[in-house]
Amino acid sequence: MSTIHTELWKSATFTIERIEGRAPLALIYRVIGPFNARDMYGSMKQVALGNIFEFKPPSGVETPTLHIFDISKVPQMDSSALGTIVSHFISCRNKGIRVIAVGPNPNVVQLFKFTKVDTLIPTAATIDEALGS
Repeated sequence: MSTIHTELWKSATFTIERIEGRAPLALIYRVIGPFNARDMYGSMKQVALGNIFEFKPPSGVETPTLHIFDISKVPQMDSSALGTIVSHFISCRNKGIRVIAVGPNPNVVQLFKFTKVDTLIPTAATIDEALGS
């Protein structure tokens, strides 16, 4: 199985890419840099921002059952970015898809705890740990 990297967003401050094929039935969303969704508002309509993580597999391909957010290279995240992840989590939960956040640093962990997102979205230290859960 080959690995496919698709750039979903690129700006001067952060990037988002989707990785397919690292493991069967799993998608990885890798965010690199300070994840400030407000920075995206000038370039992207709010509806498109809310759907940035949507994925429809090609015909005949099974829908992934696990979405991993690799946020290990995110030094901080604003509430809009967190809201985008939570919205995606809710959409996935309604479809029976699990969501795991990987590698959050102490600032992001604090945001998760303050907003109680840590009670919704499980975390793992590494992608391999998330894939094994």
